[in-house]
Amino acid sequence: MTHYLIDIRLMGSVKHQIRNLSNHLQEKFNLGDKRVIPHITLAGPFSTEDEKKLIEDFTRVCSNQNRIPKYEIGGYGFFDDSRVVFVTITPDDALKQFRYQLSSALSPYCSLRKYDLDSADGFRFHATLAMKLDWLTFKRMKWYFRGQESIMYRHHPIRATLLRNSQILCEYDFIQNRMLSRAQALSKATMMRDFDILKSWADGSWE
Repeated sequence: MTHYLIDIRLMGSVKHQIRNLSNHLQEKFNLGDKRVIPHITLAGPFSTEDEKKLIEDFTRVCSNQNRIPKYEIGGYGFFDDSRVVFVTITPDDALKQFRYQLSSALSPYCSLRKYDLDSADGFRFHATLAMKLDWLTFKRMKWYFRGQESIMYRHHPIRATLLRNSQILCEYDFIQNRMLSRAQALSKATMMRDFDILKSWADGSWE
C-alpha cells in the first residue's frame, strides 16, 4: 500500500543539532531501528486513492498562506502510551492554522489518523527522536533527559513536504512561494537561494 506523509524537514543548524543528538542517543541506548530522522509531522502517515487531488489540495493550501509559518524548538517531551521521545515544537498561529487547513482539506478522502483531526490548538507539534521503545529503555531515556539542556531555536519552516513511501513527491517553498519538484527540493542551489532571501530579511531567524 502507498503511504503518504506531510511534514516539515528540519534544515540548517537545527537539523545538525538534532541529528547529533539522535546519533548520541543511538550510541548510548543502542536504539537500532527505533531511531528516526527528525522532522515535524503535519499529517500522516495516511493513504488515499486520489493522489492527483492530494497534490492539488496540498498545493492550494500551501499557496493560500498569507504569512510564512514559524515555530520555536524548545525542550523534550514524551508520549507515555506509545513510548515516544521527542523535541517540543511551539508553532505560531500561522503554522497552527496551516496544519489544520491541511487536515480539513484531506480528511474527506484520506485515511488520516485520529490525532490528525485535532483542532488547531489541540494538535501537539513535535519532532520525534525515538519511538517504539521498550519500557526499560523509555524510562532510562526519560531520566537521561532530566539533565539535558534544551535546544532553543527559532526557525522558519522553509518548506512543507509531501512524501510518498518516504520519498519526496513535491515540496512547497514558503520563502520562494512556489511548489518544488523532487529534483528542485533536493537541489543545493535552490536551498542557497532560500538562505540568501532569509539573510536579506535580517530578522535573526535564519542560519
